[in-house]
Amino acid sequence: MRTLLALVIIVSTAAAAHAGIYAGVGVGTGADVSDSINTKYTADGRSARLALGYRIGPFSIEGAYSGYGLEVDNAGLYDSRSLQLAGKYNLELGSKFEAYGRLGFLRTDLNSRDGSNVDLSGTGYTLSLGMEYRIDLIATGLGIYVDWTRNSANLSTTDPTTTTAANIGDQTASMWTLGVNVSL
Repeated sequence: MRTLLALVIIVSTAAAAHAGIYAGVGVGTGADVSDSINTKYTADGRSARLALGYRIGPFSIEGAYSGYGLEVDNAGLYDSRSLQLAGKYNLELGSKFEAYGRLGFLRTDLNSRDGSNVDLSGTGYTLSLGMEYRIDLIATGLGIYVDWTRNSANLSTTDPTTTTAANIGDQTASMWTLGVNVSL
């Protein structure tokens, strides 16, 4: 009975040490973008990510806002913005290092910067694989992470007044991100 009680205390202490709300920010490479109709894309600047999550033990639920710029062949400059909701699992590797995977849903808007082209939007999925190093501070915790993310969405026109339907089909964007998470 004492062994069971000791085990319950150890497990609950470990889970409590990694429980709570966290916020994160990250900056990444320009997105490597492709679609199902072979449009030529060129990255325009870096990608960025803001996140807010709740973690209990190794599991988290995370909401995020991310974006990047890109140039579409013969169609000008666009900004891509995504809202994401994902589940995340962290696997402790030892010495404060963790590997993680994130999988969830997203809503993406692809907007023409000068308004001369059709805006697109759609839903899809987000997938990330990464590594995090955790630092325990006096009143909070800090995690420095690097990950690879792939966002995929089926995009079509959002403008009901356009006479031609724009549909680029499935668009995928992959990027590397370096960031920090802070426990609140």
